[in-house]
Amino acid sequence: MFNTRRARLKKVLIIATLLVALILSGCAGARSWPGSLVAEGTLYASTMDGRVLALNPDSGSRKWDWQPTAGQSGQTVSSFSCAGSQLVGGLFYGAPAVANGTVYVVFHTGNVYAIDAQSGDQIWYYNLHSTVSGGVAVGNDTVFVGTADGKLTALDAGNGSFKWEFTTKNEVWATPAVANGVVYFGSLDHNLYALNAVDGTKKWVFPTGGEIASTPLVIQGVVYIGSFDNKFYAVDANTGAQKWVFEGAGNWFWSQAAYGNGTIYAGNLDHNVYALGAGNGTMVWLKPFDAGSLVKASPVIAGGVLVVVSEEGKVYGLDLKTGEKKWEFDNIKAKVLSPLDAAGGVVYINSQDNKLYALDSQTGHQIWGVPLTK
Repeated sequence: MFNTRRARLKKVLIIATLLVALILSGCAGARSWPGSLVAEGTLYASTMDGRVLALNPDSGSRKWDWQPTAGQSGQTVSSFSCAGSQLVGGLFYGAPAVANGTVYVVFHTGNVYAIDAQSGDQIWYYNLHSTVSGGVAVGNDTVFVGTADGKLTALDAGNGSFKWEFTTKNEVWATPAVANGVVYFGSLDHNLYALNAVDGTKKWVFPTGGEIASTPLVIQGVVYIGSFDNKFYAVDANTGAQKWVFEGAGNWFWSQAAYGNGTIYAGNLDHNVYALGAGNGTMVWLKPFDAGSLVKASPVIAGGVLVVVSEEGKVYGLDLKTGEKKWEFDNIKAKVLSPLDAAGGVVYINSQDNKLYALDSQTGHQIWGVPLTK
């Protein structure tokens, strides 16, 4: 009994330490985990200093630059000061989401914004009154956001009005995923949830042995998710029944997995990237790929190549079938924590030096690199 309580206390302390690191990292290096997304012919990127940019994917040239200002829509603008710099509006821990000509972002402060994708003009704003350590998901004309008070909140995508909320038993760090009228998300209460996207009613709950901070991957009626219990699960999207579980990793699964040609590719904090058969969870490669340091950023498939990046900024192009390294790019001299994104054979990497890189997925050659500072 004493050992069980001791183990539980140790896990609670680990989670608390990680949360503090997320919030206070501005005074110790990484101030946020901004991401990027290509949609409708434009590259949208959140920045380390609390802005959202619309860029030309081919050159990195700017179309517009958005930042919340005092007085817009009556919101209270929060500021954080660290090492002489000020961040207006808060911190990002996710990439923008785009739907129907609108860009959606959420700050760590809990402020959700909708921005016109063409002009960069703000459309609406909503204050969740709780901090956010993930990003937003959009589906069914609804914006979904998880918060530190253990809730998943649904907002009307058109005007930002409140629709409904669902409460879990612990904090929700993970960015949700929406598919076929259902929103899927994990919580630090160890559970994976499936809710009706229209009214928030619970369809099913799947328990794991640890906290969940990664975004679910929903493919062909199956939800794929990793947990802090060092396991990776495949769950029936309709019923919540377990299809298989992979137990061969040595640490937490933090990031969302990628899918291609019947294989799930999942990065782990044990430095490895695992290739698992989507149907049975067995290892596809002879051995996992060792990225050299923690793998926190979600991998991406571009041009028939699996592109992964280590926390220390080394980028690798891997053969999808064998896991063998095709190329390596090591010119990013900063940490990479945010999910990778790709379009048209080009991979986009938003790094902790507040710079955005575009790499050719076939060769790993840098196409361009642009600073995201003002």
